[in-house]
Amino acid sequence: MTIEEIVNEVIKDKPFFDTSGGGVTLSGGEPMMNIYFAGKLLEALKRENIHTLIETSGHFNFSLFKSHIFPHCDALYYDIKLIDEKKHKYYCGVGNKIIIQNLLQLLEVLRDYTTELLVRVPLIPDITATKENCSEIAEFLCNCGVGKVALLRYNPLWIEKCVK
Repeated sequence: MTIEEIVNEVIKDKPFFDTSGGGVTLSGGEPMMNIYFAGKLLEALKRENIHTLIETSGHFNFSLFKSHIFPHCDALYYDIKLIDEKKHKYYCGVGNKIIIQNLLQLLEVLRDYTTELLVRVPLIPDITATKENCSEIAEFLCNCGVGKVALLRYNPLWIEKCVK
């Protein structure tokens, strides 16, 4: 779909958004993999006064995010899965240095804006839902001044998507 087609579909629900306080969430996969398209879509939605939210793993080019996404985003859900670099690479396929660095940069930028940030921790048994990992994440976020965190319950629905 084109951006215009998407916005035309979304506009149909604008009365509901206006009444409920809702809006449009770009989520995953990872919406920042299409950062230019996502930015243009968010910009078009903001022109229609529609609340926008991004759900991200934090693995993106911060400079592009700051210029193309951030000006058009009302709220961010930012996932932190693992603090340990080796475990993050093992379980997620990439290290977490970019993710951690992007969060630190984002926290600096947010000091001058009203954009809402919610850091989320998906709790996966024996992977992210360990005392060690949760303690490390809590310490890191406290040191960064993050005041609000959501713990996400484990959702095993992904198992059905596995190739057998």
